[in-house]
Amino acid sequence: MRTRVQQSIHIDATPGRVYAYCLDPEQLFAGDPKHVVESSTSPDGVGTTARLSRSAGVMEEDDRLEYVEVVPDERIDIAMQPTMSFSRWEHPRHETALYTLSHVFEPEHGGTRMTLTVMVHDPPLYERLIDRFEGRGPDRLVHERLQRIKEAVESGTATA
Repeated sequence: MRTRVQQSIHIDATPGRVYAYCLDPEQLFAGDPKHVVESSTSPDGVGTTARLSRSAGVMEEDDRLEYVEVVPDERIDIAMQPTMSFSRWEHPRHETALYTLSHVFEPEHGGTRMTLTVMVHDPPLYERLIDRFEGRGPDRLVHERLQRIKEAVESGTATA
């Protein structure tokens, strides 16, 4: 397993409030290029599932997510299994390497330091080559997601 992206942001809210917001995949991924097409939440977080979808040119990506480890007010770990296919073709979907999205919430200066680490498990050679072509795209995606979470929680638009 290797770290693909790791970024942090300060949010002016308690770790409990940021954690509660992130328990809901509809909120966590709101505004992402990959939009939530279905989700099911569980009361304690573990077992929460979601499916994200994104079309980019001729490629379609469909991600299945499951909250696999949850420590209240401290951490949420999500397993993500992406699949890829060509748009409008009858070809089977191809599963890519498994990812883990680890969200850590730490008290910091009266607020929260939220760190999102994206880890990839044993990517095959062709996926490592694609990563090189993507450049800073995944970093931008994580940065923008953290910014949206910060804005939603601090503005009070969060429903949690």
